[in-house]
Amino acid sequence: MALAAWRRAEASVYPSVMVNATLYQQYIEVVRAIIDELRDVSTEDDLVRTWHERSAIGAEMVARMSPSMGMMMDKVAVRDAAFCQRHREITREHGKEIARQRLAEARRRGAEWVVLFDDVTPFGSQRLEMHVRSGRALHASAQTEPLGEATYELEVVQLDPRDGAWLLDKPPLMPATRYSRHDEWEARIAQARELYGKD
Repeated sequence: MALAAWRRAEASVYPSVMVNATLYQQYIEVVRAIIDELRDVSTEDDLVRTWHERSAIGAEMVARMSPSMGMMMDKVAVRDAAFCQRHREITREHGKEIARQRLAEARRRGAEWVVLFDDVTPFGSQRLEMHVRSGRALHASAQTEPLGEATYELEVVQLDPRDGAWLLDKPPLMPATRYSRHDEWEARIAQARELYGKD
């Protein structure tokens, strides 16, 4: 729930560049300052706890920095965009450990598939979803240009089923394929999940 809120905020803040470049630049400066305040928060659970405990950090940082366009800033959105970015950093810093934890939890629950990595930005997304028993994984990504068309890509790769590590010496089971339509991309993901989810 927290991550969904952070992503919505990030998606609302960054398009402000299309409206006002100065406002956008000041948003970025405040977001970076909040991220600096969150440097000692190093796990997903601690980040969610901090989000609840320091709910006023966005308003406090805008007041402290006094940007010229501060009156126009959404203090909740700037806070949540900063938490979203810090979450992305934590995920990258501890990506292997997070993937191992998610895989262990999927095994405990008897899940067939597990999402090892999922990142969404206003400009695109990446998702790595692994078939628990075989290690076959769907790597789906989307990229959106601010003034252009979105492009979508899907490849199927082999991961180590023990820990979810990417086996770089193994060629893709299905080479990366690009799609221009979101619905076709989603349909291909569903087909690949069915095909590569078989033992």
